[in-house]
Amino acid sequence: MKTKMILPLVLSLISQMAHSHDELINNDLKQSVVNFFKRAAGDPKGCDFFREGFAKDPNNQQTKALMTGFCDSEIDFTKPVSFSEVSKHVSEGHPYVCGVISGETNPGRKIGVRFITAEPYHLVIGFKYSRRPIAYSGNDQFTIDEYHRQIETFNKLNSEICK
Repeated sequence: MKTKMILPLVLSLISQMAHSHDELINNDLKQSVVNFFKRAAGDPKGCDFFREGFAKDPNNQQTKALMTGFCDSEIDFTKPVSFSEVSKHVSEGHPYVCGVISGETNPGRKIGVRFITAEPYHLVIGFKYSRRPIAYSGNDQFTIDEYHRQIETFNKLNSEICK
């Protein structure tokens, strides 16, 4: 009789411990992903520089393109972010996590980034932005082609690991 009463209690405790361990890993993962993209992002104050330049000469299309590219291509981490589609995968015996981080750009437009991390170190090994106006702001074919190669590389990695 005691065994029947203790067994559900033990199972409940084990379940709670496993859930809190996953939650801790998930929080560490999220912080690592945020830190990765924060390091890659430009300083949000840099948009003020472009806005001032554009305000002085509103007909300057090059300044407008650079302002849009710089200010509207990254997540602004002074605003809230969210995670979705976070899932664990194993490929060739190695653990990975795939997911999406979403937020807003400096001007307030929505933006998201698909990411893949190698576990257990939360190392971001691939990412793809939902849009990337900075790749087109300089009207440089090499930059545009390189951006497309990055997308192709991510899509291949994503199909191998995250599907």
